[in-house]
Amino acid sequence: MKGSGYQRRSSYRLLLLTLWTTLVVFAIELTAGWVSHSLCLLAESLHMLVNAFSTLLSLVAVASPQRTLGKEIWGHGRGEVAGTLVLSAIMGFSSISILLIAFDQVATLFQREQTPLPVSVTLPLVVLVGSAVAVMMVVVLLSAQHSQKNRSLALRLNAKHILGSSWLTIMLLIGLFAVRQGYQWVDPVIASGLVVLSVSSLWQILHKQLPMLLQPTAIAPEAIAQVASQVEGVTRCTRILSRGMVGRQVWIELHIALHPEYMVIASRIGAQVERSLRDQYGPVRAQIWLDPASRNP
Repeated sequence: MKGSGYQRRSSYRLLLLTLWTTLVVFAIELTAGWVSHSLCLLAESLHMLVNAFSTLLSLVAVASPQRTLGKEIWGHGRGEVAGTLVLSAIMGFSSISILLIAFDQVATLFQREQTPLPVSVTLPLVVLVGSAVAVMMVVVLLSAQHSQKNRSLALRLNAKHILGSSWLTIMLLIGLFAVRQGYQWVDPVIASGLVVLSVSSLWQILHKQLPMLLQPTAIAPEAIAQVASQVEGVTRCTRILSRGMVGRQVWIELHIALHPEYMVIASRIGAQVERSLRDQYGPVRAQIWLDPASRNP
């Protein structure tokens, strides 16, 4: 138990360090892109934002002390849904804006006209971005090595995602060197590619990483409601969640509406419901909220 707690804490600290370094790189790339008018830096900052979201999901997975080694998220919570919607909105607006500006710049360059905001890439800027990314990669490699020792799924998935898309950063650095040599057309072209690949990276998180971090429902809510409703005084069960493995350990969360006459023995009824669930499904740890039926519409 002590070892499991230590592994969870170390995974949490590594993910928190990864999140902070990723956000620092995001801020550097966003600021540098805005100052230098470089679209590829702005597009790469979107990629870093996706990496930060990936790290945040893994951080949520290890944050709860009720999750064994932090290997799963208990369903799609409001935080995950809200974060996904906000990030999708930011990605959609920013991607379309960058693509429109990139197409306009390419058309202008092919017409041999000077762009209204020429890109200005200096060697110190390239060194700053490269150094920040290098520090982040060292932290991610450390996380990948640590994930093999403690078998943390959240840590391993996050490291795999960031390392798997690291070649996008390499493409960015090559593009910056090319722009510095005077090839202005490289900036909007690479920016367009980075935008498309960043959106693809977000899609992979939503369809691969997030489902793997989710633990499926252990028991059908209808079955739990049926067992709880057999206890005298229970009128209705709502907001039922369950996770774990039947026969080993199941965590159940539910809200129960009681007949007002039974509120004086509410704690006893709650204990009876938990016993009934334990008799039906084996080892169970339940969190039960009891309210009079009149409070529930």
